[in-house]
Amino acid sequence: MLSGNRKLFKHQKLKISDWMPQLFRVLKQESHCYIFTNVINMEEMLREARVAGFKLHNILGWLKNNNTPSQYYMKNCEYVLFLRKGKAKWINNIGGSKTIHKYDNIIGHKLHPTEKPVELLKFYISNSSKEEDIILDPFAGSGSTLIAAKVLNRNYIGYEIDKQYYNIAFNKINKN
Repeated sequence: MLSGNRKLFKHQKLKISDWMPQLFRVLKQESHCYIFTNVINMEEMLREARVAGFKLHNILGWLKNNNTPSQYYMKNCEYVLFLRKGKAKWINNIGGSKTIHKYDNIIGHKLHPTEKPVELLKFYISNSSKEEDIILDPFAGSGSTLIAAKVLNRNYIGYEIDKQYYNIAFNKINKN
């Protein structure tokens, strides 16, 4: 989350070990959990998920239409830990969903530095829930997950610690 000596987020000192057990605690049995991560944080994220009680279903990849420059390889994907709580539950689109998902990244004016495309989030939500289920996003950012849930007729709960992003998400949800 750090870029040089500057912070990407005002509240980025929150440790994975602080919030992962709480996420596990509030999720229903036999539910799915999707966590976006980069390769640097993946090992710790997965370790803390397992300590909390999650089981790994798979590691998914979001193939983006743009690259982040790097001195090693150009980063054009983001990883998604596809976790479960309790017994394994099939996704809704069995046979039709692969592990790499190609959705355009938001390029240009983003409302949040790690904003995700609503279409990608709709894909994950529709694969792991049914209408009127509750979708939880404990790091709501600009509200994209909540918008996707609303469009798919799911109930939703979102938390955002940063007042600026809370207001953006609130306005975005009420506009849709």
